[in-house]
Amino acid sequence: MRKNILMISALLMLLACGGKKTQTESADVSDSKDEEAKEEIVGLINDLYAAEARNEGDIDRRFACSAWRKMVAAVNEKDSQLEEIGFFNDEYWTMMQDTNPDDLEARDIKIEELDAKEGRAEVSFTLYSSVQTVRQKFALCCEDGEWRVHDIIRFYDESDGEESSFSFREAMQDYLNEPME
Repeated sequence: MRKNILMISALLMLLACGGKKTQTESADVSDSKDEEAKEEIVGLINDLYAAEARNEGDIDRRFACSAWRKMVAAVNEKDSQLEEIGFFNDEYWTMMQDTNPDDLEARDIKIEELDAKEGRAEVSFTLYSSVQTVRQKFALCCEDGEWRVHDIIRFYDESDGEESSFSFREAMQDYLNEPME
């Protein structure tokens, strides 16, 4: 009887150790997915601005999610009915009005939020060029297995020195909800 109790105890201890190993393996897989997602996101940002610097076309199709592209299309459709400048007064990826310089570079890329399992992330960075420096953030989503830009949040300084932000998705939605004049 005593021998059976010892064997059962030993078996339970082995099972408990095996359970901890599974939890550790699960955490390792999760950490691995997060690291992989971070590398993909940084690569996306670098690829996007390398393409912008070369003035390649179709940046939205290549780097933005379908919801972003649909909203931009709706804004452009509304703007086509106006005689003056519409919603977009500059290139929203770079904040430039003319051709992009060839020295665009995303610097100080920081993953602020990441949920690789849910496919959401927020990444801030500074877009540097010889023309200007812009601080911004991307909200990203994972669509069809690829990280895509879901929103561009731009930061700017107010006249009182305080920093404010501007979400393109929110602003586009507000603009689309405004009646035509």
